[in-house]
Amino acid sequence: MKCVAYCRVSKDTEDQLNSLDNQIRHYSELFRKEGYQGAECGMYYSRDGKEEITKYVPSIFADEGISGTKLKNREAFKYMLECAYRKEFDVIYVKNIQRWARNVADGAGILKKLKVMGIKVIFEDGNINNFEHEMTINILLSTAQEESRAKSTAVQFGIRKAQQIGKWTSAVPYGYYAKDGILKPMPEQLNVVKTVFELYLSGWGGTKISKYLNENNISTQKGRKWAQAQVYDILTNKIYIGKQISHTVQNTDINIDRIVHNTGDKQYMYKSQKPVDESDWITVHKEELRAVSDEIFYAVQEENAKRKELHGQGNRPSIKHIFSNLLYCQHCGRAMRRKNLFGWKKKDGTRNMGIEWVCVNHDMYHNSICEYRNSWHEMALIEKVKSQIAKVKDNQDELDKMFQDYMQLFLSTDEVSDKIEELQGQLNDIRAEVSANLKLFTRNIIDEEQYKQQNDELQASKKSIEAELKKLRRIDDERNEARKKYNNYVAFLNKIDLENLDNVLLKKIISRIEAFTYINEQGKTVKDIYIVWNMLNKTFDDIFYKKALNEFE
Repeated sequence: MKCVAYCRVSKDTEDQLNSLDNQIRHYSELFRKEGYQGAECGMYYSRDGKEEITKYVPSIFADEGISGTKLKNREAFKYMLECAYRKEFDVIYVKNIQRWARNVADGAGILKKLKVMGIKVIFEDGNINNFEHEMTINILLSTAQEESRAKSTAVQFGIRKAQQIGKWTSAVPYGYYAKDGILKPMPEQLNVVKTVFELYLSGWGGTKISKYLNENNISTQKGRKWAQAQVYDILTNKIYIGKQISHTVQNTDINIDRIVHNTGDKQYMYKSQKPVDESDWITVHKEELRAVSDEIFYAVQEENAKRKELHGQGNRPSIKHIFSNLLYCQHCGRAMRRKNLFGWKKKDGTRNMGIEWVCVNHDMYHNSICEYRNSWHEMALIEKVKSQIAKVKDNQDELDKMFQDYMQLFLSTDEVSDKIEELQGQLNDIRAEVSANLKLFTRNIIDEEQYKQQNDELQASKKSIEAELKKLRRIDDERNEARKKYNNYVAFLNKIDLENLDNVLLKKIISRIEAFTYINEQGKTVKDIYIVWNMLNKTFDDIFYKKALNEFE
């Protein structure tokens, strides 16, 4: 009879007795002792990053450094199964259940298929095989799976604790290095980060910025060329305003239907990542990691959102003119375009030149889409915008009052402690009900279906209350963040030189300018603008600021 052995070898093992060479010698001797002939097939597989290493090893199939919880990357194991289906051997030797699989669905299913094909799998520890000890093997597989799950849970618990005390457990972001698990700033790289933010706010896109970095021989953290995706990773990472955020995704085991080789086997389990609810993120504030101000960071986020919206509408972001990507017709919602005006020709052959902004829909289709010509001379529009900005700057007390009203209405700390105490009491009651429900089940007073239904409802209520508690406990952070953003905005607004406005500056304080034209009761044409500010957030800007504009009149 022909025989092979399957091994899994750890890359980091210091136990030479379990090295690949020793295992080859061990199984060669075992085959001779049992009177088996080593099969000619075999394979060694290893992977280091993206690099894969395979080589031929007679009668031995070995995966190095590959987890036993999933089949996805165990190439030697999968090739061994292909050889088994071709009947290239009759017996497989394995040291123990853990080397075979740590997953019941994978391990037991494959063993059953091999048994039907007449291929015996012998586990040295316990001297058991798939022909005679199926129930024992299934129990051992269940135990191995539970041990793996428990180990994974313990590891994840350790990682969460490390993250909560400020340690970094992921790939180190550009601009930092890790020392004893703690991120430390690299000033030279953080200067590059500042440049990236400045270039983006000056109108550059991700492709142009990455090209600039590459042309100036600035490499990524791994010493490679920049690409657009890496630039946007920097622009959207809150680490650059001193917020170290972790536990945003979590590994989970999921099943997928997938046919492997020609066996018809399905339901293989593998690890995947799923997003973690934002209320469960771990955020540690570290001012020493800051690279840019909150004002610059959030201006970039707003600009990024605006550019995405423009792309969705088929428009290109631009900073060429003062109102590029800012001015819209309020009547139809379409962007307004800049046009040259040609005045009457003078006797000396010259013309009076001017510039106007008009609704694109009316300019192209006249009244069929937008009945309002809604045209503005550029200088008149600039003066109108300047007067609106001046009006805001001159009414600081009104703004401050509305901000306090906003904080009181949406981020009030009144009765927070009472609410927390009330929710904590509800949480304790639910925990008691969960315990009581379990007792009823274990005493056979209720059946499994009743237990599960009640438990699911209780767990859902528990999760909802815990999320509300986290939100209430974070309210001080939200208040501080709102206050900081508001103060930064007002400080920047007060420094603006109204005589030197440009597109980049306007986009830092304004999200959108809506121009409109109408005929009043006296039959006169009235033209005005409505400015959508990006002072704090949509709630504050839409509700309170609209009220403020009316009061300022």
